Amino acid sequence: MRDDESIMENMSDMQEIGTFLSFASRGDRVGLNLMLRNGISPDVQDYDSRTALHLAASEGHASIVELLLHYGANLNLKDRWQRTPLTDARFYGHRDICRILEVNKGKDFINDHPLTMRHQKDSNEVNIDITELKHQHSTKVKQGVFGESEKVKWRGTWVIKTVVSKHIEKPVKMILSTRDNTLLRELRHPNIVQFLGSSVGADEMILVTEFLSKGTLDGILDRKGRLDLPTAVGYALDIAKGMNYLHEHKPLPILHNYLDPKNLLQDEGSHLKIGEYWVQMLYDEKGQVNNLSSKRNTSYPSSKEEDVRSFGFIFHQMLEGRSNTISIFNLRSTNFQPKFELSKCPGIIQQLIERCSSIDPSNRPSFESVISTLEEVSASLGRTSWLQGVLGHECSNQCKMTKLG
Repeated sequence: MRDDESIMENMSDMQEIGTFLSFASRGDRVGLNLMLRNGISPDVQDYDSRTALHLAASEGHASIVELLLHYGANLNLKDRWQRTPLTDARFYGHRDICRILEVNKGKDFINDHPLTMRHQKDSNEVNIDITELKHQHSTKVKQGVFGESEKVKWRGTWVIKTVVSKHIEKPVKMILSTRDNTLLRELRHPNIVQFLGSSVGADEMILVTEFLSKGTLDGILDRKGRLDLPTAVGYALDIAKGMNYLHEHKPLPILHNYLDPKNLLQDEGSHLKIGEYWVQMLYDEKGQVNNLSSKRNTSYPSSKEEDVRSFGFIFHQMLEGRSNTISIFNLRSTNFQPKFELSKCPGIIQQLIERCSSIDPSNRPSFESVISTLEEVSASLGRTSWLQGVLGHECSNQCKMTKLG
């Protein structure tokens, strides 16, 4: 019983940290302040050792930075890439946040110059030198929808090297502009895979991304068939938070269009990270580089609503298992109607999945709305797990359905 309680407490702590960091990334001052008043440490970190201050500094939320400093946040914690909040504020050009952090003794151990903006060298160094990829002890890795992936070493760190044909969908040719390459390297969020760079050849493209050792959601579903409600809700929250970050990117949203269990990877903290969000940027339609300032590839419809629909299908598969081998992308062209025969999940979850997977795009919620619903469900599940320990399994199930149905 003690082990079960410890596991539930650990899951609850991870969900609380994820919510806290999400508030900082989204600029939700009210939610962040409430959690700080309730006692959460302002210095909690995700798997990449990034704090709320890192995320607020990256996103340009000056009021959030000031709030965190008021609660005694450590200005100089380093993330996995040895970056401090001041490093991020300088890199993204948030001069107001740079001043706030510098006045409060913030340090940048990478660029030790006041009010330093991103270096031209950093902006131009977008192409990976493939001679730096070391294949000794490398292994093939099964992940992603596109290309063949391999674990290799780059500058002393394990990374994923993915070789992608430049003609994935003939006759559409893929190309990654310098501008988009730089943009991808700058993106930071606890629920997206870190893009490190690329190398373009005559007939193929090599993409280098962070290595996550715990596999994909696809592998998890292959092993387990389907997931229990708390795990599925936790994973769904991870996906929704990562997708909301991409969709709210300024000046234009980043659309995924290929969201799939194969490109949802699990980190060491058992959270999911979204990969292959860069694929939709790669298409060169009729010789025009398809960067953020130009039109997306029109041969394959993409929109925020299409991403939400893919999410709905994935959430349904997590709860009900996979009854067919149709890919998520191809499932979008069918008249799919979700049924809930195995999971018996609460009505609020069924309604959310039905709305997300609706044929009518106008019925689909935004990821911000999805997050709000899932956070409510997650909090309710936390309360009922406590009741389960006190009153027993049968009462807990009844309470769960009463609270969430």
